[in-house]
Amino acid sequence: MLLLPLFLLQTATPASAQPLPTLDEVQFSECLKQAVTDAPSAVTQASDWAQKGGGYLARACHGYALATDFKFDLAVPLLTEAARGAEARQDDRAARFWAQAGNAAIAVGELDVALDSLSRALAATTLTPGERADTEIDRARALVGLNRNGEAEAALTTARGLAPENAAAWLLSATLARRENKLPDALRFIQTAAALGPRDPAVALEAGNIAIAAGDDASARKQWEQVLAIAPNSRQATSAKAQLAALGPSPTPPVDGQSR
Repeated sequence: MLLLPLFLLQTATPASAQPLPTLDEVQFSECLKQAVTDAPSAVTQASDWAQKGGGYLARACHGYALATDFKFDLAVPLLTEAARGAEARQDDRAARFWAQAGNAAIAVGELDVALDSLSRALAATTLTPGERADTEIDRARALVGLNRNGEAEAALTTARGLAPENAAAWLLSATLARRENKLPDALRFIQTAAALGPRDPAVALEAGNIAIAAGDDASARKQWEQVLAIAPNSRQATSAKAQLAALGPSPTPPVDGQSR
């Protein structure tokens, strides 16, 4: 699951950053907005801007636009360059660029690269609690991919503490707990995730997975059917259909007189 953070859209110049020409800041802001609505055009414009001396802000937008266009392999080096450039200028946004580089690296399976970038982001003191939580969640995803589940659990614990309203932190905690066969913890985590995201198909899918692991076929069926009702064309629905097929048809209630 890829959760591309949007905190790059916070473009106000930090007080500790070196002064930048107003035109560069305006162009950066406009470039990021375009990346959300028309990523291919933003890629072209950011590339042109970089060639004309746009510096690390141009690279940051170029990388963000590529990531938004799902070209994560191309985004990683650009966002890394942007982070290094921001650090050289003592721009506090370097931490955000490192976090974005790490997020993109996860998408292409470069997990060691991702961990390095995410650790650099967290080493700074400039991220908000919510941004730190998102970064810890990405760190946990990379750690799970490297079979370092104990460290992933610790990262998710930190994320939940930083942003208890972040449903993704609780959902991923539930998934990891289930995989570790810690079903009471998994149930507690998924209940919180469901309270925060009652119509999130990923939450309902995982709730069904936890129920089936606990031997509760009826609850699992109910949750997977809820996925189909919430988001019938989603990838979660595809998984839920497969799970329901494996579970088999719903038991038919006995007709009066046939239950004896």
